[in-house]
Amino acid sequence: MNFNKIMKCSASALILASASTLALAKVPQVGDVIDASNVDQYTDYMIESAVELVKKGQVLKVTPTSEKGALINPYYAELTEKNKGKARLLDEYGTVGLEDGSPWPGGSPFPEPKSALEAMSNFQFTNISTESDQWTSNDGPYRPVSRFYYINSDAKIYKTALMAGGQVQMTSRTVIEPVPSIPGYEDEYLRRYLYFLEPYDVQGLVTLDIQFRDQSKLPEAYIYLPAFRRVRQVSAANRADSVAGSELSQSDLGGFSDPLGLWKYKILEKKEALVNVTGTRISIENPDNPTLINGYFPHEHRPVQLREVYIIEATPRYDTIYSKKILTLDAELFRLSDIGAYDLQGKLYKGIQQDWNMQKEPGPYNIAPWLLLYNFQTNGATLLSNHGLKVNVPIDPAVFEKSNMKNFGR
Repeated sequence: MNFNKIMKCSASALILASASTLALAKVPQVGDVIDASNVDQYTDYMIESAVELVKKGQVLKVTPTSEKGALINPYYAELTEKNKGKARLLDEYGTVGLEDGSPWPGGSPFPEPKSALEAMSNFQFTNISTESDQWTSNDGPYRPVSRFYYINSDAKIYKTALMAGGQVQMTSRTVIEPVPSIPGYEDEYLRRYLYFLEPYDVQGLVTLDIQFRDQSKLPEAYIYLPAFRRVRQVSAANRADSVAGSELSQSDLGGFSDPLGLWKYKILEKKEALVNVTGTRISIENPDNPTLINGYFPHEHRPVQLREVYIIEATPRYDTIYSKKILTLDAELFRLSDIGAYDLQGKLYKGIQQDWNMQKEPGPYNIAPWLLLYNFQTNGATLLSNHGLKVNVPIDPAVFEKSNMKNFGR
């Protein structure tokens, strides 16, 4: 065969390969059910970790795309519009405030972000606070809000844990008095605690996370170990350490819970993608012994919508177990849906999924009912159900003091 024939054959092979790829690709339509048998047709609309979770047995169902504004708390939307154009990035680490340096008064600071850091600032104010000032159990700060399901490599639940928890915004408060800041804490952004109620081996364990307005400032983290009856400070380098033997870390709560200044950000793409922004509820009838789909997943079909998102690459500025995280950030709501975490060798490490639902009373407010953390390297996972979490519940700020951590178990 002469050279020209070889080139023609090669070109024909490339054309056929391209045609085959185009034939496989499919634009998601309402009603499509996506599983391991057809997920390769939808990879243009999913990040790597989301594709791999479907291959592990997750099933998605494409639902109608919500109308603009339908999934935002109305008061939060009013604040965003009222304060539009006032926000300033006060440093390169993501500290947000007004021109005079005072705290941000509420709403999304950059509704039309011009950079990855501005987009992530919107995420911080929208997601971590769930468009509210504080959250805990409606029955009080020591009552359950979450249940952990520990799942082994055989896709079996081998342990469950019950956890109380709460969070309070120290500044940028808009609903619950005192507004706009809690006196004496004007340099802080938030405080958050987790308190394990059962099983016995973690009962009484308490963690406290303190984050500052200055996003370049390392957070303060503390842990109370009941066996030693002592509170110990935890290094920022340990933010990716396991919480109570689970796949969850302080860094992974909600998919991404570090101060912005601990990472650098880059927008890889702005595109349409399949994400969960609403429609997911707590649906397990027996919380002590649930039946999970294919061993890991709480729903027969995880509802997803085709929406415009930012695909953001986050790379750490501090020593951690991750080389990067790939985030799918909704371009209207600035909520995370799917997160891929990669190890120091650049291999896919964890798939993290945050599900959302709109709670009508009180509210409407957006609640995150499920968080899944799947370890691709061990095939183990942790699934969290936030079955008791309520927003803007009255809670004494003294609960969040380091000196109070020993009182949780009393």
